[in-house]
Amino acid sequence: MKTHHSNPEHLRDFTTDPRVLLVAAIAVVVATAGLFAGIALLKLIRLATNIAYFGQFSLADLKLENTPLGLAAVLVPVIGALIIGLMARYGSEKIRGHGIPEAIEAILLGR
Repeated sequence: MKTHHSNPEHLRDFTTDPRVLLVAAIAVVVATAGLFAGIALLKLIRLATNIAYFGQFSLADLKLENTPLGLAAVLVPVIGALIIGLMARYGSEKIRGHGIPEAIEAILLGR
């Protein structure tokens, strides 16, 4: 009894479709866009940190140990959590859930 895979000749075909180059080019573009989006996100986080802890509208890499708030710096994340809690309670229904996937699903499905 001869099986379909008993002939190893079909395993030697290393040809590929020219569309692979298009897919690879698209992957490079998407990866580059993701890289720049990540860099922009890091800069936005740095900006928000500088505004919240130092009162400066700056992208400088400031150390949190030098904040003029002293021990009151502990209150900054607490205030942020309270703001997010109020937004979730009294704001849009779309931001409630257990994370990013639920938020994306709610926005896409219009719930």
